[in-house]
Amino acid sequence: MQQKAIPMKKEDMRRWMADYLTTQRRLTMGSTGAMAAIGAIATLVEFMAVLLIIRIGFIGSWILATLVTIGILAAVQFLTWLRLPKQLPDIEHEVELEESSALFRIPPGMPLVWTYGFGSLDTDQTRIELLLGVLAMPQRMCCAAWFAWQRFQELKSVDVDSSAAVIRMLHKKAERIDVKVLTAELELSNPAKTIRDVSLIDGVVLLTRGTLGMSLANRLMDDLAEWQKKQSAAADG
Repeated sequence: MQQKAIPMKKEDMRRWMADYLTTQRRLTMGSTGAMAAIGAIATLVEFMAVLLIIRIGFIGSWILATLVTIGILAAVQFLTWLRLPKQLPDIEHEVELEESSALFRIPPGMPLVWTYGFGSLDTDQTRIELLLGVLAMPQRMCCAAWFAWQRFQELKSVDVDSSAAVIRMLHKKAERIDVKVLTAELELSNPAKTIRDVSLIDGVVLLTRGTLGMSLANRLMDDLAEWQKKQSAAADG
């Protein structure tokens, strides 16, 4: 169990939240650029390899071979993009609140997006499936870049006030709190959106054993403590 933290004022938590979200958005944008660059380079390498195979082994015309290669890679990219929602789905949790039930959609974390891009998400693959997975890596990485861009856009729409209230309560308790309790005690007007917003924040831990709950990872607790020290030092100075 985490040690009790020094409580933060509401306004201080909002200020920390705004700063933390700015940093996370920058990191997410960096991930988007890195994924896009890797995907573009891998696609170019794959394009040249497939083009040579088709040109030497099947088609005598460079122009026709190029068109066929573009068609093949475009088809693979399209099929990969269609499968993206199934490969990186939101996890749905139905929670019984005091007066009704609500459906909470929890998005996958960015580490899982990177794992998907590099192709090690599936297990128990045959050699043929493994080969196809490697061949589709450029397309997956491009889809991962698109997913990261969507995550960046979603981070921009996070409601700072309601999310800060949840983080403040988790920070104060320094232990698991059920989503039902968070919703009731904070009187969240839109609990589904608020909980989703909070789940986007790096360092927030979702706990699904029994009922849906939340807590803060040690690294996030340390970040909050460090922020408090800096603010206290600045005030004393």
